[in-house]
Amino acid sequence: MLRMSYAVVPESTVYVDLPDGHKIKGILRGNLKKPLVVMMHGRPGSGNELLQFLGARHLHEKGFSVLRLFMYDFEETARNLLGCTLQTHTEDFETVVNYLKKQNVPKIFAIGHSYGGLTILKSKTKIDGAVLWDPTHGLIWHEEGDWQQNFPEKIYDDIIVGIAGNGYIVPKTMNEQDMAMGDTTNLAAQKGYPLKIIAAGKGAMSHLGMRYFEVADEPKEFIEISEAHHQFEDSDEVMRQLFEETVQWFEGILNDKTK
Repeated sequence: MLRMSYAVVPESTVYVDLPDGHKIKGILRGNLKKPLVVMMHGRPGSGNELLQFLGARHLHEKGFSVLRLFMYDFEETARNLLGCTLQTHTEDFETVVNYLKKQNVPKIFAIGHSYGGLTILKSKTKIDGAVLWDPTHGLIWHEEGDWQQNFPEKIYDDIIVGIAGNGYIVPKTMNEQDMAMGDTTNLAAQKGYPLKIIAAGKGAMSHLGMRYFEVADEPKEFIEISEAHHQFEDSDEVMRQLFEETVQWFEGILNDKTK
């Protein structure tokens, strides 16, 4: 039987100043002297999600420093979810990467889950490599499928509330802009760094992740975890495969084995 265990490691909080006066918070596991992975959560989401937290622990155990970002948070200087759009997330991600470059971080990688993957693709900042976990695609809002019946929504003033399951809240403005994006495939073209896409086989966007892969430049890789849903929280085995595939890609870049 595979046994998963973790050592207790102190974490620290990093605040990065944004041009409009807000600050974006990150939880740093490790230090800025080692290759570092920036983790971007989905929409709506948090750097403290199970997927983000366990992913950071696994990456750190494999020798990487990890910065889990919070695109919005409870603190007074943080953004509010209702004030965010894809463009906001993209600009904030770029600000964080530029901050890390000024700190002379030796290698900067990124992980984006869901909407975080779309954010990374939209960004034009240069990093050393990325892994996208079932990234959002602009066409998902226009495809017919069971997910539209399984995730009913209601609109209340400026917010949209998902009323199924655990529910969710997204800004109406963000949702309107997302629905207007259309085909985002070409965002994956000419990124200038190695790109790996890990699709959730039981999710709704696996085929759309393949679209990104097809236009991406080499080196690139696409895999599908057949038993995974979009959140990858189905089992220890699903998470293990997700994390190990991610580490393998970053280690390959460091060892120049992705070409």
